[in-house]
Amino acid sequence: MKTIRDSLKDLKPYKPQSEQTTIKLDANESKNYLIDDTLTFNDLSLNLYPDSNANVLRSKLSAYINVAESQILVGNGSSEMIELILKTFIESDNVVLGFDPSFSMYAIYTKIYNGRYIGVPSKTDFKLDIDDMIDYAKTYQPKLIFLCSPNNPTGQIIPQTDIVKLIKSTDALICLDEAYIEFSENADSMMSMVDEFDNLMVIRTFSKAFGLAGIRLGYLVSNQNIVNELYKVKSPYNLNAVTQNLGIYALSQIEKVNNYTKNIIEQRFFVEKALAKLNLKVYSSEANFIFFQSLEPNLYNKLIDKDIRIRAFSDNLKNYYRVTIGSPDENKQFIKAMKEIITWEKQQLKEIH
Repeated sequence: MKTIRDSLKDLKPYKPQSEQTTIKLDANESKNYLIDDTLTFNDLSLNLYPDSNANVLRSKLSAYINVAESQILVGNGSSEMIELILKTFIESDNVVLGFDPSFSMYAIYTKIYNGRYIGVPSKTDFKLDIDDMIDYAKTYQPKLIFLCSPNNPTGQIIPQTDIVKLIKSTDALICLDEAYIEFSENADSMMSMVDEFDNLMVIRTFSKAFGLAGIRLGYLVSNQNIVNELYKVKSPYNLNAVTQNLGIYALSQIEKVNNYTKNIIEQRFFVEKALAKLNLKVYSSEANFIFFQSLEPNLYNKLIDKDIRIRAFSDNLKNYYRVTIGSPDENKQFIKAMKEIITWEKQQLKEIH
């Protein structure tokens, strides 16, 4: 019987948290505020293959981000862009670097394509030190470096000056993941600088600020040479017609997107302050989530019992959690539940002693 490649035998399948709750704050999803049942695509020919290069969508994206249409490539979420980069450029045993912790799929896709992923440890406060990354790059000579800013799961940004410093210090390809940048008041996008460097790629998604995780739409921007190489490997008709049309519609609603992200930033400050008042270690975030530490026993399950789901980490990140910023009502219910859980535990300790 044929089996999976030896190098992939210890790979574990991706399994989203399965507990069903009314309040779901575990996956950094946004509310569906753009699409309703009044939206129709009567002229959509679903019997025909979609536009293989999504020309109309890329044209609308070009106007949105002020980058030439020919320098944009779209796909099924930014995850497809990550996989396409590795499929195109990584050969067996090529080194790929990224900060640790960061988005887990960087390491997983690297393994699938026979690369060697090395995580550069963040500082004790989870700060991302670009000088550490530069030192690792000099030592390991990577083919590719992933940066995530704002970083998932910590929410911290990498200053643009640091990113430029890294780009100039190495011949490695640099993939900057800006999935959460619309929620940042301080991060500067590198989109406008892709022509200045021959090794820079920037990826984004419609899953977060646009609230469209379900349609699976992401895009990549780079200089013309890199984009041309990626197009050689991209699957034909990789993005279905429905997603293309929903993306075109979403890009006509940018004012709503901006209002939504502004509201999330305001709610993020509310949740951050409320968690800090509970004497939890809270890390300042520039994304649509907050990363925090709690030594509360079984916090995840206690929140499940209160019909709320957040993201719980394990191994080196045991006792760390990530909560998505939800609607004002969801955020209030989350904070109320946290107060009840922590107050109850403190009362139990008092009674014991």
